[in-house]
Amino acid sequence: MTLTTALPAGLTPGGRFDTWQPRPVRYVVCDVDGTLIGPEELSTPAVAAAIGRAQSDGIRVGFATGRMRDGVNELQAQLGARGPHVLHNGAEVRADGTTVASWTLTRAQVDALLALAREHEDLYLEVYGETGFHVSAMDERARPHWDLLRAEPRGVVRRAADLGDVAVPKATFAVFTDAALDWLRDRLASMDAEVGTAGSPRTPGMVFTNVNRPGATKGAALAAAAEHLGIDTDEVAAIGDAGNDRSMLMVAGTAIAMGQAEPDIIAASHLVTRSVDEDGVAAALDALIGWSPTGRSGE
Repeated sequence: MTLTTALPAGLTPGGRFDTWQPRPVRYVVCDVDGTLIGPEELSTPAVAAAIGRAQSDGIRVGFATGRMRDGVNELQAQLGARGPHVLHNGAEVRADGTTVASWTLTRAQVDALLALAREHEDLYLEVYGETGFHVSAMDERARPHWDLLRAEPRGVVRRAADLGDVAVPKATFAVFTDAALDWLRDRLASMDAEVGTAGSPRTPGMVFTNVNRPGATKGAALAAAAEHLGIDTDEVAAIGDAGNDRSMLMVAGTAIAMGQAEPDIIAASHLVTRSVDEDGVAAALDALIGWSPTGRSGE
């Protein structure tokens, strides 16, 4: 694409605009923290209303989040998004209350991550089951994250064997200093795993590094969700703002960055919408409703 006039109203070109091959969108996957929600607990009324309009127009809307199922219950109750939903940073795809795809960490991988968490005092590890999570230490600095998830840790875990037969879709380091984040990046660089870092407007001073099984990414999960729906990824739009959204932006036929997104995420996107504080998701959804590459919605 080279003509800005061909854009849906309300969106501007991103770094990959010239490679965009636009098609009508049938499914939109939205990141949660920094995309669907800002510093508040839930989406704004404008975002909720736009999701309702999109779904009435026949566009399915789903989450793509690092959170577990329990961490989006209230948001789902507010929005009524039909999904499929991508959870655990891409390790699980849920549709109509059923898991349609999943990828889990091995016990050896969990043990390696727990050992790493014990090496630095300015980070700790959360080990997730399908619902609920255990921690490497009861670190009160992480309480804002527990409040965000609306869940307390189920206990401290020292070894993966202590989890019994619980499947582990994801482990997340909560990191409290820049120095600890740099240290962790160096240590994880040689690990055979999918690693993605993101923050949340609701937890300032804390950064999260998600670790998944190799191949378990938001992008792979988006592809699995599209296959479940029987549509091409070219008919999917993805909206995100952080590094762990890159993989789904590269898979989606229409990749949309939030206005406040990191520069490399804007560079990886076809289009850019407004910031989360300006209801960017609402602007993007309204631009896509009824839109087609022939421009009939802009007439």
